[in-house]
Amino acid sequence: MALRKEIKYIVPLQTAYAIEQKLDRLLARDAHCIDSAYTIRSLYFDTVNNTDYWDKIAGIERRKKLRLRIYNQDCSLCKLEVKQKTGELQDKESFIVDSGDAHQLSLGETDILKKYFKEVPFSVTLYAAMSRDCYRPAVQIEYDRTAWQYPLYDTRITLDRNVRASESNMDIFASDLICTPVLQGQAILEVKYNEKMTGFISDVLGQFQLTQESYSKYCAGRQSYYDFIQ
Repeated sequence: MALRKEIKYIVPLQTAYAIEQKLDRLLARDAHCIDSAYTIRSLYFDTVNNTDYWDKIAGIERRKKLRLRIYNQDCSLCKLEVKQKTGELQDKESFIVDSGDAHQLSLGETDILKKYFKEVPFSVTLYAAMSRDCYRPAVQIEYDRTAWQYPLYDTRITLDRNVRASESNMDIFASDLICTPVLQGQAILEVKYNEKMTGFISDVLGQFQLTQESYSKYCAGRQSYYDFIQ
């Protein structure tokens, strides 16, 4: 696993549009959003004690998120992923599961991971963690992403708009998912890279007087849970 640096900014939609115009003149878009943004839906899992949620809220330096992800509601590509962060550094491990297994996972059936043990060694560790700590589906987060890439330092920049969440429906393939807006009038800008940020990208972003923030779509999407425990 390669450790990457990830920096986040919360920006007004008007600023996001200006940044998009600048980046389109300088960088190549991701192949999935040449003409328009693509939609990401992530089903997040957490322990019965919501350990990952509270680690983020408490500002624990080393923390993780476990999610099942699909793109444009396409059931042919379902990615199970663990994202671990230490400050601004992150690493990810993931593997593809078939749609039937993704559906079982959305029902909380983690035993389905056993079928991947031989081909995906990481699945053994993941299954052990999910079983030991009683991970279960917690919330679905959906948003529309525009992305750019630059080969130097494996740089990737993303703009996520229309972030929304559902704490009531855990079906990863639901066609009628009813969501609550999480960020209204704002977008999330993320810059990910290895080693260091390329100079001209830093200069471009510096024109917008951005303030770096620690923001979690997962935690922001669990507003009903937060309101309930208050």
